[in-house]
Amino acid sequence: MGFSEVLNSHGSDANEIASKFGIDLGLANQDNEFVAMNDFVKMLEFTARAKNIPSLGLRMSPYHDISILGPLSLVISNLPTVHEAVVYAAEHIDVMSPAIVIELYPERATVQRSQPNTWVSISVDLGKPTVSTQTLDICLGNLHRFVKILAGENYQLIKATVPHSAKTCQEFYTRFFGSPVEFESNKAALLLSHSTLDTRLDKPNKELSNIVDLHIQMNFRSLRGTYSTRTAQVIKKVLGKTVCNKNEVASLLAIHPRTLQRHLSDEGTSFEQIKIQIVSQEALRYLTETEIPMAHLASMLGFAEQATLVRFCKRHFGRSPLAIRKNIDATH
Repeated sequence: MGFSEVLNSHGSDANEIASKFGIDLGLANQDNEFVAMNDFVKMLEFTARAKNIPSLGLRMSPYHDISILGPLSLVISNLPTVHEAVVYAAEHIDVMSPAIVIELYPERATVQRSQPNTWVSISVDLGKPTVSTQTLDICLGNLHRFVKILAGENYQLIKATVPHSAKTCQEFYTRFFGSPVEFESNKAALLLSHSTLDTRLDKPNKELSNIVDLHIQMNFRSLRGTYSTRTAQVIKKVLGKTVCNKNEVASLLAIHPRTLQRHLSDEGTSFEQIKIQIVSQEALRYLTETEIPMAHLASMLGFAEQATLVRFCKRHFGRSPLAIRKNIDATH
């Protein structure tokens, strides 16, 4: 998975580090073995800091090929166009990891285009506040490389965005993506040209893709359709931009607030629990990965004033926002 290779190249013992997190790298590199996502994420964050490799995630990405997507790789490699391949990956990535979400949406261009460019974003949701900078970088790096493989010479990445500062290695990010990179953005995403997504794949096998797709539908249960997941996705999109309460979110989901609450209760949660979870995740991410001023950050998280953010952090993290920002290790 690239961890050993990168660590060895920096003169460190990868196995020694992995053992601290209960991970056997020998098993982890086998196709039929799975590593607990939380342990993997924590291992990468610890290593990036302890060994001073802030670009660890991107450095690991080249050691992955498209087969890491398992059965999805057979489908997306045999669809007619790159756009169809990316859409299929977005709709089924939860087969490989429920924690990963891919979304496509058109660019909001200042100049009207007949064929708009498209943003493809990727996020990692572990269900609890966790710093996951390196894992997110692996995912974004893989997305970039896999789409580039599919599109070939037609690949055109207009811009990449990452939600952290990468202060000490921004040039490495620019070289890796081969395009401008916007740091401290609100998302990890690629802005792809229309011609990239419109590219036809070489010798697609529609029959094979249909057979594998049927296998996926019959043998893997998607988690994407739950009301709790849909509610969380809407909260993430509107947080800090507009009113974010149960009534407004229910309206965006085209459902009555009481009906939404009933569905969430059936799934063992509530709107309030989900919102607190999302705000906690976003607060931790911004505090540990960016240097956004506290007053602005409070507004981005939907708080009326900075003092409310302070109270929230003390209640849920046991320390102030400033303390979290100064001592990242205390959040683990």
